[in-house]
Amino acid sequence: MASVSPWVSVEPSTNPAAILGPLPATPGSVVYPIPESVVPATAAGILVFAWYAVYGQLTDGWWHCAVNLEDGAQNWFSLMIGAAAASQTVSACNSQTFWLPMPVDGALEVTLFNGQLPADGFQGGVEIHGYAPC
Repeated sequence: MASVSPWVSVEPSTNPAAILGPLPATPGSVVYPIPESVVPATAAGILVFAWYAVYGQLTDGWWHCAVNLEDGAQNWFSLMIGAAAASQTVSACNSQTFWLPMPVDGALEVTLFNGQLPADGFQGGVEIHGYAPC
């Protein structure tokens, strides 16, 4: 069996630059540059952590966390928003950690599809938790 190459852990508590920013709360995209102080440009991949906590009336929706590849394609993962009937107020939280290839442009694009989140009852963010060296 082939061995698994070690990866480099990144702790946002000791390297605050690993906290890229908030998840968008309205439909649309935000592009976060990945600082070289967090992940060297020569890395093979990144370990992305996305999370949210929300209270209020929700609609179904999801975020895509995507990286651009050399061939023009994207690799991405989704983080779902749980919803209830439109008349119900709910509390929800979710998180996802996923490996993505190192983006050709050194950035992570986060897009909210469909959902609209209550501005006063929403928190969420995107962080780098590690990388795979070449």
